[in-house]
Amino acid sequence: MKYKIVNRPFVKQDISDAINYYKKISPRLAKAFLIRIREARNFIAENPLANDVIYKDVRVRLIRQFPYQIHYLVDEDKMRIIVLAVVFAKREDLDFRKR
Repeated sequence: MKYKIVNRPFVKQDISDAINYYKKISPRLAKAFLIRIREARNFIAENPLANDVIYKDVRVRLIRQFPYQIHYLVDEDKMRIIVLAVVFAKREDLDFRKR
């Protein structure tokens, strides 16, 4: 059964920033990035526990073809995924308390 995906407020901005970055390089690359995001979200919705917990209860799914990660929590009681961030994989010192 698919879980519902809920984005924290900053997630849309994370994705928008990445798309704008890739648009400057190539509109096709930006479109490919968005497709890969959708694929990763679908995988997470269908297999929420498939990715490793990297800290506390936060799991990470790598985006295929791009150096980005989706950081998320699984709320099994409510059958939902809470996406905390979509970030460049090399970013350090992520603090999700404000998200």
